[in-house]
Amino acid sequence: MSRTLSESDSKSILRDCGVPFLPEVLVLEVEQVEGALLRMAGPYAVKLCGENISHKSERGLVRLGVNGVDAVKQACRELLSAARPEDEATGVLVAPMATGLREFIAGVSVDPVFGPTIVFGLGGVLAEAIADATVRLAPIRRYDALHVEVAPQSNLARTIQRGTGRKPRSDGRPPLFAL
Repeated sequence: MSRTLSESDSKSILRDCGVPFLPEVLVLEVEQVEGALLRMAGPYAVKLCGENISHKSERGLVRLGVNGVDAVKQACRELLSAARPEDEATGVLVAPMATGLREFIAGVSVDPVFGPTIVFGLGGVLAEAIADATVRLAPIRRYDALHVEVAPQSNLARTIQRGTGRKPRSDGRPPLFAL
């Protein structure tokens, strides 16, 4: 039987493998907010966290650009109130807002026919809106990660190669650590 890890649990495993993330704190109770904000500068991204929450933006479970202790506390209250029993909410993730970075999605799944697979694509709110990703059989070798091919006309390829807005060009390859 498969299950989905919470965002916090997923990042913990990946962080142990050397994947870098912005600092964040899992707030279990609103009273913990002040202590959490002492460790990072705002504005903040505030997101409900749970094992069965995979489409936070679509459900309104994300608050972006939140400034100040009182506003973060209010966002936490709202998000915890919006949690459904089936979400298995574990708390609220509070992190500094990231600017000038690209967001990618990387995941692992076990396909009933092909076995373990790896997916890589555009992340954040674009992950499902554009649905531009590539899937590879696992395990993936370093050579494969360095030479992941995406359709040259795809949004994923353009984002990696040319950058977007103020996000700089890259060398045309997906982030190796993610794969």
